[in-house]
Amino acid sequence: MSRVFRGEEPRGPQPGELHEYQSRSMFEEYRGLAIVFAILGVALAAYFIKYILAAPKPTPPVQSVYIESVPPQSKP
Repeated sequence: MSRVFRGEEPRGPQPGELHEYQSRSMFEEYRGLAIVFAILGVALAAYFIKYILAAPKPTPPVQSVYIESVPPQSKP
């Protein structure tokens, strides 16, 4: 017969035997996803910056030519 059944040992765990449970933080829980989205965000930002810096320069606008109509000369 065990000592617990005879009442010689305490039934519960001794103080300090059990560690208090602490739930994982949101970052610890989804750390892998956070890393993946961070890499995708950096890649997307680099793509847009490259797209903006490498864009072709706009051509200057074509000079418009104004043509004034000349009235026809009347015969004398």
